[in-house]
This record gives sequence, C-alpha cells and structure tokens, in this order.
Amino acid sequence: MKNTTSILADFITKIRFQDIPKKAVEEAKRLLLDSIGCAMAGLNTEKGKIALLYAKRFDAKPEATIIGSNGKVSSPMAAFVNGELFNALDFDPLFSPLGHVTPYVLSAVLSLAELKKVSGNVLITAIVLAHEIAQRIASGLVIPNKFAKSTTRKGIIIQLPVHGYSVNIFGGIGGAAKILGLSKSKIEHAMGIAGYWCPVPTLMQFVEAVPSSMTKFSPAGWLSQTEVTAAFLSEMGYTGDKNVLDGEYGFWKSFAAEGWQPEYVINGLGDFWSLADNMVNYKRYPCCGAMHGVIDILDAMIKKFSIKPEDIKGLNVNLNLLAELSLWKNREINTHIEAQFSAAYVFSVVCHQIEVGHKWQLPETYTNVSILELMKRVSIATPASPDYENRNCMVEIFVEDKETKRELRYTERDVRPVSFEMSEQELFEKFKYNAEGILSSSVTDRIIKTILTLDQLEDVSGLMDLFVP
Repeated sequence: MKNTTSILADFITKIRFQDIPKKAVEEAKRLLLDSIGCAMAGLNTEKGKIALLYAKRFDAKPEATIIGSNGKVSSPMAAFVNGELFNALDFDPLFSPLGHVTPYVLSAVLSLAELKKVSGNVLITAIVLAHEIAQRIASGLVIPNKFAKSTTRKGIIIQLPVHGYSVNIFGGIGGAAKILGLSKSKIEHAMGIAGYWCPVPTLMQFVEAVPSSMTKFSPAGWLSQTEVTAAFLSEMGYTGDKNVLDGEYGFWKSFAAEGWQPEYVINGLGDFWSLADNMVNYKRYPCCGAMHGVIDILDAMIKKFSIKPEDIKGLNVNLNLLAELSLWKNREINTHIEAQFSAAYVFSVVCHQIEVGHKWQLPETYTNVSILELMKRVSIATPASPDYENRNCMVEIFVEDKETKRELRYTERDVRPVSFEMSEQELFEKFKYNAEGILSSSVTDRIIKTILTLDQLEDVSGLMDLFVP
C-alpha cells in the first residue's frame, strides 16, 4: 500500500519554482497581496486586537513581523497573530470546494520566510505548495453524513462541503517545510506531528452555535503557530507518525471522516495545480461568501434607483441552504463575528450604503438603530422555505414612492447584468483601502509593485519591513 505522507513529502522536496505554472505564480502573488490587506483591516476587530495584545504580553524575541504593527516577535507568535488577522473580518479569499484555506497556510510560511530571508521564488513556491497540499488532502476525505442537518422540508438536508478547516494544517506544514528546506524524512515527521496536534472538526458546531465565538470555524492563529512549531521540532529531531494519513486508524478516522481516498490526493501531483485552475474567489465584502452574489445585485439596485433605507417597506431575498443554519438566521448582533454571518444584518448594511470594509463590523454599525430596524423588514427564503417556490426572483425590494404614495417593486431584472468577479484593479483598490490609516499611499503603491515582481526579489525580509507603520 502506498504511503500518502511519503509521496507528498517527496513531492515537496523535489518541486522547484520553474515547475510551477505561471498562472499559479501570479495567483500566489494576488493571494499574498489580498491577505496582507485583510490582516491590516483585521487590526480593527476585537479578535485582532486581542491577538496583538497576547503577542506583546508574552513574546519579545525579534524574528518576524506582525502585519501592520511595530516591533517583531518570534516566528511562532507572528504566525499566530497574522493567522488571526487574515480571517478576522472574513474578508479573505475562498477556494472551491474547500472554502477558507489561505489564513490557515500562509501565516506560517510568511513568518519563516522572513526569518530565513529566502528569495521571492522560494516564498512563491511555498505558498503554492501550501494551498495545493491543503486542497488535496481535504479532497481525499469522505465527508461524513453525521454532520448533515435535516430541514423543515422533507428530503432536503444541509451538507457542508467540508466539516473542519483544521485539515489545512498539512498545507501549512508543506509550505513551512519548503521554506526550511527540510529533508523528505523530516517532512514526514512534521506531518505526523501536525496530524496528532490537529484540532477536531468544529465547523458544524460553529455554524449552529449562537452567540458566536472568536475561534470561528477553527482558529487560524493556533493552526499557524502549530505548523511553525511542528516544522521546527521535526528539524530538531522530534519524531512524528510518518504514516499519519493512511491505514484503518489514520488521520481521516480521527478527523471524523467517513472514509479516505488517497488517490484524490496523489493523482496528478505536479500536473494539476489548484492556483492555476481559477479556483480562487476574492471577496468584495467582509462577510460570508454565500451572500456576495445577492449583495452585488442589491448594491446595484440601491445605487441605480437611489433607494433610501427608510423608504424600504420590504426586502425579499432568496439564498442557498446555508441561510437555514443558526449563524445566518441570527438577528441578534453583539459581536463583529456575528456581523459577518447574519444575512439580515449584512443586507441591511448594504441598503444603508455603509463604506465597504471593516466599518461593516464596528460596534457603531451593528448597534445602529436604523440598520436594526430595517433588519425586521428583511425576509429570507431558501429551498427549504415553504414560500421559496412562489418567489420568482433572487432579490425583491418594495419601496413607497414619496410623491404618489404608490408601492414600487424592483428586482434583479432591473439591474442586469451585474459583474460578480473582482478585477485585478479592484483587488488593488481593496488592498489600499484596507491599509488606510496604517500605511501611506506611497508605501501601499510600493508594496503592490514589489509583490507583483516578487519573483525578482532576493530577500523577502525587505518586503515584510514594508508592512510596518
């Protein structure tokens, strides 16, 4: 029987920058740029502030940068804080089908890349590898039915595409190992260590638990710190289970999967790359990606018809089955985490035209009386709703005309076509906005230019210095 861990370790040691498709290289640059911006904006959240305070309280070894903050900390601690910041606003990119990957695999890679002063080519290679391995191992897990949820309509159940994001830990190990230049055997040990330290799959618990917690689906900071620690320990001689992924009692079983399909992990290694196959969706809005298509349409309608929130008599929205879960149904917003997922809240914020970014999740926004009042007039249906089939549009706004007192009705048909994909220029503007108040415009321009030419950089520690105010 093939040893999946051994095959992946061998792949990690042998892959070179020149083996990676240009499209994947360019995508890695965009992922890095977007993530740095998300981290800076994440400093405005309670989750981000606590992570930063924690690092400054317990750590003083100057090895690696905390993005958007003065002073360096140890590489494991930098990995922790930056991991928390990347996902603090839920503004980070999504992957198909795994969802969130980058916050769990990039932070460890960055902190070690700065410590080791590697070239841009090595950093890019590690970023691509980290995402590839995370995606592949997740695809090898058979999602268990035990995490499915029944709905009120017979025959309709909710099955999430993944049941735990902590599986990404193997991707982070792969990237970290590439930065450190670990041998095949050391990589096997590091993966074995990580597999035993991996947090349990908590995604379904998180989406059904209201009030929400800052740990979210799985804490990206803790996972990132674990990846750095496991890589360092392996380098020093600490051993792990070198066959952690396979066997009757392999990682898949301890991770509560129904089965393990290693062929999905190893087939096409080096020939197919997720970052080269349009699997990345960058976020325009700091909230759950399931709502973004509706937000694009709703925003276009509000702008085109100059609709004021106080004039909206009713807003009907059709969403997918995620809106049947407690996190999306919740209308009691007490934290910025709950603001990321409450469908009624997010749509009310859009109607109020709050500036897109961290302001959506500030206390003054989620306690705004007008926003809370409009939430009461938002009706959301899913395929499990009794009235879903009677609704013939995705978005429907009812407005009272102030002059005639007549009721006006607008739908997505009034604003088609609407662009759902972010252009590269939009990505640059998102980064600049996220960095406002921390970095000057000249520095943000320099960061964009440096990252776009990252493959020409001899030492990435100079790039990391640009992320400090």
